Amino acid sequence: MVDALLPRAWVMRALYLALCITLLFLHLLPLAHTPPKWAGPDLVMALTFAWAVRRPDYVPVLLVGLVALGLDLMLQRPPGLWAALMVIGTQTLRNRASALRDLTFAAEWASVASSMIVMTVANRVILAILMVDQAPLGLSLMQLMSTLIAYPAIAFLSHALFGVRKRAPGDLDPAGMRP
Repeated sequence: MVDALLPRAWVMRALYLALCITLLFLHLLPLAHTPPKWAGPDLVMALTFAWAVRRPDYVPVLLVGLVALGLDLMLQRPPGLWAALMVIGTQTLRNRASALRDLTFAAEWASVASSMIVMTVANRVILAILMVDQAPLGLSLMQLMSTLIAYPAIAFLSHALFGVRKRAPGDLDPAGMRP
């Protein structure tokens, strides 16, 4: 019944937003009294990139920007920098999505990894130029590595649970045209 009232893309956009809010809530829960010894993955970035590579119409640029800006504000990061990098990274992967459609998962993972690495380096360089305090390099690298390791699980869960699959060559885009 929901598909009859709303197009699938809008339902998936709402699901993406709900998943991002849930991940933020879980991130902010005070579950431990001491700081963790390792930096966990950025699951919102992994989710965004997995959906952007597989179904770019599910993660429009404005939604990604608003989610990333909200995360910047809630996690007390410099507002706008990581959001801008997320938008640039998502748009880069969105532009590569049609080329990655016919390639293996390893090629997709390498493409996502290169975007994540460039974003992390750009973030650190910009913060250093602006002389803003930042986390130690080891923690940033640890978070980058854990996000890269978590990406296959996020991609698999997106595929298995939510049906976020790559477009087949004969599929139509949201406007009813062939991509």
